[in-house]
Amino acid sequence: MRKVCVILVASLALAATCMGQSTPTSQPDSGRIKPPTATSTSTGVSATGDEAMLIAREKEVWELIKKKDAQGFAAYLAEDQLYINSQGAHSKAETVKGIAAEGPSDLTLDDWKVIMIDKDAAIVTYRATPKAEACGPEPAVERNSTVWVKRGGKWLAVFHQDTMLTSGK
Repeated sequence: MRKVCVILVASLALAATCMGQSTPTSQPDSGRIKPPTATSTSTGVSATGDEAMLIAREKEVWELIKKKDAQGFAAYLAEDQLYINSQGAHSKAETVKGIAAEGPSDLTLDDWKVIMIDKDAAIVTYRATPKAEACGPEPAVERNSTVWVKRGGKWLAVFHQDTMLTSGK
């Protein structure tokens, strides 16, 4: 799951960079790409619409990882998904295979931020903290990012990246 989320975030970040390059025009805001908006749920601001749905999908994915449900997990991933972690880059097949061997049995997900790139693409970032008993006395806190794209009317994770944090932020 972490691999998928990593792949999703990088893809969305790349898409955002490419989409943000527009040529200035003499007409105010005509044809210009509007900057993405971010929704933060860590400060009590409630996400709405697609933002709330994408956070819910991330949580569903983690539940599938905890259950080691490879088939259910794979249904959330785009065929071309990429997961990046400290061990390298991983394809969808490698990512799905990886959940059978690893993953916490319990964790806390918080500090959510959603950046809507456009109506069919978004970046979701959050902090994942495994419960202490699952990972030893000091849990390995991660910052996760997933790039979600809407294909055929369905939101799929195309990129996921996770980074171990040293400060817990």
